Amino acid sequence: MKNFTKHLLPVLCGAATFMTMNLNAFQDNSQDSCNAVEVIASTQGTKSDGTSVNADRSDVNAALQTPDKANAGGGFYSLGINGSITLALGGAVYNQSGTDIIIYETSFSGDSCGTSDDETALIELSQNGDIWVEYGSVCRDGMIDFEGLDLDYVTQIRITDTTINSGDGYDLDGIEAVNGCEEIPADFCYGSGALNYVPGLDKDGNALPAERMDTNNALGQPEADDTLNFLSLGYGGEVTITFDGVVYNNEGPDIEVVETTFGNYSFSNYPESADIYVSQNGIDFYLIGAVLTDDAGDLDISNAPIELTYITEVKIVDTTPSDSISDDGFDLDGVIALTGCNEAIEPTPAGCYPIDFFNYVEGTTKNGGDIDAIRTDTPENVLGAPEQTDEYVFTSLGYGGEITLTFGGAVYNTAGPDLVVIETTFQNTWGCDTYREFADVYVSADDINYHFAGTVCKSDNAIDISDAGDFDYIYYVKIVNNNDLSTTEDAYDLDGVIAVGTCEEFNYAAYAEAHYNALNVETLNADQLGFRTFPNPTDGVSYIEFTPKTTGDVQVEVFDINGRKIGQVFNKEAYPGQVYKAEFNTNNLVPGLYIYKVTTGNTSITEKFVVSK
Repeated sequence: MKNFTKHLLPVLCGAATFMTMNLNAFQDNSQDSCNAVEVIASTQGTKSDGTSVNADRSDVNAALQTPDKANAGGGFYSLGINGSITLALGGAVYNQSGTDIIIYETSFSGDSCGTSDDETALIELSQNGDIWVEYGSVCRDGMIDFEGLDLDYVTQIRITDTTINSGDGYDLDGIEAVNGCEEIPADFCYGSGALNYVPGLDKDGNALPAERMDTNNALGQPEADDTLNFLSLGYGGEVTITFDGVVYNNEGPDIEVVETTFGNYSFSNYPESADIYVSQNGIDFYLIGAVLTDDAGDLDISNAPIELTYITEVKIVDTTPSDSISDDGFDLDGVIALTGCNEAIEPTPAGCYPIDFFNYVEGTTKNGGDIDAIRTDTPENVLGAPEQTDEYVFTSLGYGGEITLTFGGAVYNTAGPDLVVIETTFQNTWGCDTYREFADVYVSADDINYHFAGTVCKSDNAIDISDAGDFDYIYYVKIVNNNDLSTTEDAYDLDGVIAVGTCEEFNYAAYAEAHYNALNVETLNADQLGFRTFPNPTDGVSYIEFTPKTTGDVQVEVFDINGRKIGQVFNKEAYPGQVYKAEFNTNNLVPGLYIYKVTTGNTSITEKFVVSK
């Protein structure tokens, strides 16, 4: 056998970057006084006459820490005309009643506005430094109230001079948060749902206590203490935790799994452990690490064997050693998504047809021989739009053969058929029961785990991804010859595959109608064999007459319009020139089009008949 092998991995869109924190972030680190602590950016303007601002007024650090509030020389930073400065505060400043922030400006003529030397500035506020909200202008000292602003809190402030023809612009003494600062909230979230909880047994082989089997105890913010507020997995038990959104794979740890052990034992003297798996689609799970006794395990999604830009589920599987003194195995306190819960990034949709192949394995003929090279040396024939002709523009899989295809993007799982697999049958317009070439179709999101989606043949060639699992989309399609069902010499001849859900120009309904109509065209003129059926249409018994050309076995079968066998009328030896008559009772059939097939040793003919009621 020849093997054409390539290996591809899906390319997903990137993810945003978020702050990560451990359990220490839960502590309240509020400050009694909160000022600007860092200069993020600054651009100093000039004096109103166009000259440079004096050096003793140009130290940006003078705007940091506690303002002196004295209107005295020194201790401030002059923005200059049209200059700007962006400052980070020492924490998160929340909206409370009245003034939240005071901006102190140094003016030797006092704090009141309305004189010729007024100095003004535009104030902008931000929660994270990415999105800014314009507050408005201040003159000299400014009182800032967050009421009505679309901000949960403020961590940065931007001050831009708007002074007109007055010296060296706004002189910034400093900033003070009236009510102090709080800890900046981390962008993490917690498990919100529990799936597939399969409790193990306790050390003695008994069921776990009911109070330790409440899955709600594994959800939300972990208590991180030794209260009875956790979920016991039991020996060999497991549970899957979901989130209100997807968890991005950023640099460093992405998941924290918190375990409770009364007395804060260590693994060496009180062994409890669990393996941690993650999944992007809830179907395929990948091991990323383990958590041991009293360990808030920090786990990196990057440890998965494939590239995952995000995950949606975390599975925790107890691996507590069987000889442990633990009563009920791993006790799950909760799961923290350190990078937050976010909206999923939809992958780029596939086009209509495969753009590449890999893992092509050339099979053999039915008797184990080599397949003609014209059918196998060009597996790229299955790429692009199927020709749907009888030219040699296909690839024979052969017995034991297979090929895996990629589409340059995600093939979405939509309502109804998602894939149409096109086969070449050399002008044989009959369906599966007559032209027995079959292939099994597998789909995958990762090129590691393949899931059976169905078996295709000439007349039954549509695949619904939902039959393989609850996928939103897949990236890979594997076509494998079905060695048990196929009977022809070279087995399944693959012309191509159409991705129905992402091919806007493909009308599946129109295709299906034309395809199935074409499959039932008569391959021979029945009159040549003296074959006829009457009455046609029929509302009861249908009669057939035929005269075989040669001596031999004759078989008369009945099929529906989709090629499914529904009956047999005649099956015995017949002689040439003799007229044979048989009948078929249609009373149990629904009205519609049906087909007789007459098979001799080397000849098959068909005739349509209509059942009307």
